[in-house]
Amino acid sequence: MNISELVQFLPWDSDFFGRRIGRILPERLTPETLAGVLAWQQEKAVDCLYFLANPNLPDSLRLAEANGFHLVDLRVTLESSGDLPQSMPAGVRPWQPQDREPLRAIARISHRDSRFYFDGHFPTERCDALYETWIDKSLDGYADAVMVADVEGRAAGYITCHRDPQEGRIGLVAVHPDFQGRALGQALVKAALAWAGGAGCSRVSVVTQGRNTTAQRLYQRCGFLTRSVALWYHWWNESQGRE
Repeated sequence: MNISELVQFLPWDSDFFGRRIGRILPERLTPETLAGVLAWQQEKAVDCLYFLANPNLPDSLRLAEANGFHLVDLRVTLESSGDLPQSMPAGVRPWQPQDREPLRAIARISHRDSRFYFDGHFPTERCDALYETWIDKSLDGYADAVMVADVEGRAAGYITCHRDPQEGRIGLVAVHPDFQGRALGQALVKAALAWAGGAGCSRVSVVTQGRNTTAQRLYQRCGFLTRSVALWYHWWNESQGRE
C-alpha cells in the first residue's frame, strides 16, 4: 500500500495543538501497515497518531494496543428514521451576528465528552478553544446552517447543520447549562431535521461519543437509530508527556 493511502499528516490539528499530528487512514492495522506507519512517524517526527478502528477486527485491535495505541473514544453514528418534519419548532431560529459571543461561550464548556479531553495529552484550555474555534468557523460558512435556541432574546443553545448530496449531517449541538431541562436540545435536533428536509435530504446522520449517553437518548427521542460504531485510538511518541 502506498504511504499516501496509509497515513496523512494533519497540518490544522498540528498547528492548533502545537504537536505534529497524523491520522492512519485504513480502519484496519496489519503488521505490515503498522511498520509503514511507524517508519513514516519517525521520518516526519510525528508526536501523535489518530486511528479510527473497525471494532469487528480483533487482530487489528490487539496489534494496536500492543504497540502503544490507547482507546480514547467510542464513535457512535446515528441516523434518522422515518419522514423528516416539514416545519421548524417554536423558539428556534437562524443565528444572528449578535449571537456569536454567546455561542462561543457555550462552546467552550459544552463538549467535554470528546476524545480530545479524554486523551489527557491535550491541555484543557486548548480543547476548550478547539470547540470555540469550531463554532466560529461554523458561523463563518463551514456549516451550511447554524440554528439557535432563543429564550427571551438570548441565545441559549445551538446546532450546526451540513448537507452532503443526499444526507443532512448534524455537527455540534449544545445548550447552555442555565437552560438545560427545557427540551431545547430536542427542539434544536427537530429544527435540524426540518432544515435538512427543506434542503432536499432524505435522511440525517449525527456522530456522538459512546460515553455521552445523554446525547444518544436525545437523538433516540427524535427518531434516530444507531447506524455504526467505531473506536478512536491515539498513539503518542513516548517522549511526549501528558499535560
